[in-house]
Amino acid sequence: MPTRRRFCTSAVLLATHSHFMRGQGSPRIDIAAIEHDRILAEAAIALKSEPRSITTLTPPSQRTDPHEFYSEPETPGLEKPAFRAHAEALLDCSAAVSALTAAFVITQEARYALKAGNHLYTWFVDPGTRMNPSLREAYGNATSATALANGLVDGVALAEIARSIPFLVDTAALAPPDHATVRTWFTDFLNWLNTSRTALIARDTKDHTASAWLLIASACGRLLADDATLTACRHRLKAPTLRNQIQATGVFHHEVITQAPYRNTLFNFDLLAGACELLSTPFASLWPYELEDGPGLRAVAAFLYPVLKNPGRWPYPADVSHFREVPRRRPALLLAGRAYLRPDYVDLWRSLPAPGPTDPLRASFPIRQPLLWVTRPPHNA
Repeated sequence: MPTRRRFCTSAVLLATHSHFMRGQGSPRIDIAAIEHDRILAEAAIALKSEPRSITTLTPPSQRTDPHEFYSEPETPGLEKPAFRAHAEALLDCSAAVSALTAAFVITQEARYALKAGNHLYTWFVDPGTRMNPSLREAYGNATSATALANGLVDGVALAEIARSIPFLVDTAALAPPDHATVRTWFTDFLNWLNTSRTALIARDTKDHTASAWLLIASACGRLLADDATLTACRHRLKAPTLRNQIQATGVFHHEVITQAPYRNTLFNFDLLAGACELLSTPFASLWPYELEDGPGLRAVAAFLYPVLKNPGRWPYPADVSHFREVPRRRPALLLAGRAYLRPDYVDLWRSLPAPGPTDPLRASFPIRQPLLWVTRPPHNA
């Protein structure tokens, strides 16, 4: 016999389901239609751009291996600007490949796939221009092991590249030999993530650096269909990540004490949401998972929703710079809205301005093409 509580709960769920199915905030929202113009505009720019390999960008320290990724952290107030050319080139590659791939998914026009393949060939196949499969020289001028580990954040752009590749493998963009070489590159990079002392220190931190490791490792595991990696990442998301990073109120307490508390909080939200989406399966979603005392991504989304609606409600100190310029159309808001059946989240995501391809804060925006994260690649990819 149903109790009054069960009856009321069922009624609410039915009402919510009906709203989703008939309203614009449906979890089955047509993201391709909403993002169509933006995706094709960014893809048009990417069609005209040529790949920039790190081998053409010599760092000031004159590293002996031109294939080694090298970067320095941005530190305000220094006379000599940090070397960010490699990091910017990787961001350009990720933005181009993801925009071109998303355009290909929408239109099925080969020109988009072929151009994306051009970037992939330059970065991961061509012996003369390819990047070494590691980030051991990211933040290469760091003076401590922990500071060096923080350089892993510069590799976040690799996650959306890895997410794009399965949509291209059945096209002329990735001929079988090149596809095999790309897979080998990401296999070697995943091995570096799991064995390098620097990468393991990054993995075991308690802030967005650990989330960056988790997103990159999850994207590599999904690309390679590596069940062992995906299982380990699921366990890591459930056990140390939620416990170490999220308070019961949904606050990332390690992020709000940084110089960019707002930017880092939103960045971390996107990182964890992307990992959660990659690690979930049709039979076992990680989105509802919470620890006994409450911490989980549902709490984070509930805390940030009113803040994203009105940044004036941010209860912590403002970032030291660009506080009002932080992109607010966060992909995590869309993913959470779909996962938690919250049309208000999805509607807010739709209403906020998307960052442009040259946004100065684009490095804090790890997912540029949410279409690729909510669309299943071809079955034989």
